[in-house]
Amino acid sequence: MYNYLFIASFIGILLTGTGCNPQGNSRRETVPDTVLVGELMQQAERCLDKPGSFREDMDSAMNIATEMERISARQQYMRGIGLSNLLRAKTFREMGRGSQARQPAAKAVEMLSRAGTETDKAQALIELGGSYDIRKADEMRGKIALYEQGIGIYNHLGDKLKEAQLREFLGDLYQITQDTAHALSNLRKALALYQEVGFTRLQGVYGLIGSVYMQGDNFTVSLRYNMLAIKIGEQLKDSGALMATLYNRLGGSYWYIENDQQALTYFRKAAMIARAGKDSLALQDILGNIARLLARQKAYQEALDSMDAAIALTRERNVYDQSLFDMFHLYVYTMMNDLPNGELYFRKLKKIYDEHVQDDNMMQSLRYTMANYLVKSGNFEAGRQYLNALSYKAGSYPVIITRRAMVEYLYYQVDSAAGNLQAAITHFRNFKSISDSSKNLLQSKQLGELQLRFETEKKDNDIKMLLQKNQVQETSLQNEKVIRNLVIAGIFILVVFLGLIYSRYRNKKIMNIRLENQQNEINKQNEALRKLVDDKEWLLKEIHHRVKNNLQVIISLLNTQSRYLNNKDALDAIRNSQQRMYSMSLIHQRLYQTDSLGKLDMRWYIPELISYMKDGHEAGNNIAFIIDCENIELEVVQAVPLGLILNEAISNSLKYAFPDKRKGAITVRLEMEDDKNCRLRIADDGVGIQHPEVVLEGDSLGMSLMKGLSEQLDGSFIIDHNCPGLLIEINFPYHAFIPDIRKSILN
Repeated sequence: MYNYLFIASFIGILLTGTGCNPQGNSRRETVPDTVLVGELMQQAERCLDKPGSFREDMDSAMNIATEMERISARQQYMRGIGLSNLLRAKTFREMGRGSQARQPAAKAVEMLSRAGTETDKAQALIELGGSYDIRKADEMRGKIALYEQGIGIYNHLGDKLKEAQLREFLGDLYQITQDTAHALSNLRKALALYQEVGFTRLQGVYGLIGSVYMQGDNFTVSLRYNMLAIKIGEQLKDSGALMATLYNRLGGSYWYIENDQQALTYFRKAAMIARAGKDSLALQDILGNIARLLARQKAYQEALDSMDAAIALTRERNVYDQSLFDMFHLYVYTMMNDLPNGELYFRKLKKIYDEHVQDDNMMQSLRYTMANYLVKSGNFEAGRQYLNALSYKAGSYPVIITRRAMVEYLYYQVDSAAGNLQAAITHFRNFKSISDSSKNLLQSKQLGELQLRFETEKKDNDIKMLLQKNQVQETSLQNEKVIRNLVIAGIFILVVFLGLIYSRYRNKKIMNIRLENQQNEINKQNEALRKLVDDKEWLLKEIHHRVKNNLQVIISLLNTQSRYLNNKDALDAIRNSQQRMYSMSLIHQRLYQTDSLGKLDMRWYIPELISYMKDGHEAGNNIAFIIDCENIELEVVQAVPLGLILNEAISNSLKYAFPDKRKGAITVRLEMEDDKNCRLRIADDGVGIQHPEVVLEGDSLGMSLMKGLSEQLDGSFIIDHNCPGLLIEINFPYHAFIPDIRKSILN
C-alpha cells in the first residue's frame, strides 16, 4: 500500500524545465508580479520533483514559498498567497512531516477556493488530505472525503488522466478500510479512464485490483491480476519502486497459500529493486515479509536477522512500528522456547498495551501475541485474561481463521491446566474443526493456483495451435488458387473444343433428351423423399410423445420418493427437479400435438408453465402474474433453456420475494427488439436481495443454471437489484426458422 502514497504528490504538478534556483532580480524587474509568482511555483515544484528529499532542495522550496507570499502580499494577490501555502504544504509532505503540512494546506484550500482556479483548489484539497493519518479512523474518513471532492473537480474539468490517478489512490485508501466494493468501483473506473486516454502503464492499478481481491479472499482472481501487473511492468521494462511493490505483493499471494518457494523468489526480486533504488521504506517491509516466511519455516535465527535488518532501516520509528517489531520478536522467541529473551519484549508490549495508544486491530494482535507467550511460559491465568479480551472484541474486530484456531488451542491448554476438562475438550474440538476448515480453504486456494497455471498454459497452447492453423490455411488457399486457375483454363479449352465438334442442332437435341431424363429422375426422387419426410414426421412425433411420457414417469417417481422424505432441503430439491422436468415436458407435449415439429409458440407455452408453477406453490394464490408475450415462435434449442430460466426465476420469486404470505406481482415479458434480438424480463415487487454481492458472486445451483443457460442462448444475463424487488433480464439473438422440409422438396 505504502508505495501508492506517492500518487498524491504528483497529481496536478506540471513538470517543466530543469533546476530549481530562483531567478535573478533582473528577471523580476521585467515581469508582472502575477507571472513571477507562477514561475516561482514551477521552480519550486522542480525542486520537489527531484528523486529523494535532500535538505538543500527542501530549503530552496521553502525560501521560494516565502518569496511568493511576500510578492503576493504586496499586490494583494490572493491566489499567489494561496499558492505559497500550497507550496509549503507540499514541501512539508515531501519532508515526511505531514502533520505540519495540515495548517498551510487548510489555508490554501480556503484561499484558492475563493481566488484560485479549479485545478488549484483540487491540488489544495489533495494536499490537505495528504496531511491526514490513515491509521486514525476519523482522519481516514476525512482524507477520503477530500479526495472525493478532488475527483469531482477533475471530472467536471474533463481531466481524465488526473481523475484516473486520484481514483487509483482512492481505491487504495478504500482497500485499507476494507471497503472492497468502493475500492473495486474506483479502481475499475480508473482503469477505464486510463484506457480511454491511451495510458499504457497500467501495472499499478492492476496490482491494486489484485490486492483488493486478495483481501476479499478471492485468491485465483487476485493472482491473475497480480501476474498481469507484473507482466505489463516487465514488458515496459519498469525497474522502479512500483515493481518492488508488485513483486512484494505477488510474493504475499504465494505466502498466503504456503507456496514458500515462489513467495521467497518474488520477495527477493522485490528486495533487489528496492536496494537498487535505495527505497528504505519498501525494503523494510519486504525484509519483514521475508522474516515472517522464515519464521513459518522454523528458521528462527534467520528470521530474527531479517527483521533486525528491517528495523535498522527505520529512521523514525513510531509506537505502531515499534509494536510490530516487538510482537514479531516475542512471537519468535516464544516459538524458540527462549522465554527469558521473550520476557524483555513482553514487558515492552505490556506497557504499550496498558497505555491504550494503539487502534483496536493492533490491540487484538497484542492480546494474541502476549497470551501465546504467557501460556507458553506457564502463566495460564494471566494468559486467560488476554484471551478473554481477545474473544470479547472478536465480534467487532474479527480474527483470521488460523489465529482463531490457535486461540482455541490456547484456551484448551489454559483449561487443561486449571482442571476444567469439559471446557478443555470443547476448545480442543473447536481447534480441530477450525484447523480442518483452514486446511480445506488452503487446499482450495492451491487448487485455484493450479487451475490458473493450467489455464495460462492452455491459452499459450491455443495461441500456438491458431498460428499453426493459420499457416495451414494460407498454404491451402494458395493451392486452391492454383487449382482454380487450372480448372478454369481446362473448362475454357473444353468448351472451345466441344463448340468445334458439335453443331448447334446436335447440342440442342442432346440437351432436350438429357433434361427429359433428369426430370423423370427428379420426379422419382421427389416421390421417394416425400415418403421419407412423412416417415420422419411420424417418427419425430413418436419421439416427442415418448420423451414427454418418460419425463412424466420421472416426475411421478420423484413425487413418490418425496413422500418418504422428511428433510426439507431434499424435498425442495425434488420439487425443483420436478418443475424443471415439467417445463421440458410441456415443450415435447406441444410438439407432438401440433403439426409444427420444429418451433414452439411462446404465447401458449409461457402461460401454461406459469399456471403450473402457480398451482404447485403455496404462495401462488397471493401473487398476481402479469404476462406480456409477443407473437414469437422459438426453435426447440432455444425454447428448452428459456423454459428452464423461467422456471428458476419464477420459483425463486415465489420462494423468497414474498415472505410471510405477503401479496405481490410477478411480471413476465417476452418481446422482439428491432435488431432481431429477443428480450425476456422477469420482475417482482418483492423484498429484493439483502446481500446482492453474495448472491451475484456466489455459486448456487439456480444462479449457475441461469447463467449457463443464458450462455447457451448466446445471450446476456443481467440482474438489477436496485429497483423495487428484483429484475432478471435475458437478451439473446432470435434464430430464424429453417423452412419446412416438405415445402422445400415440393417446390
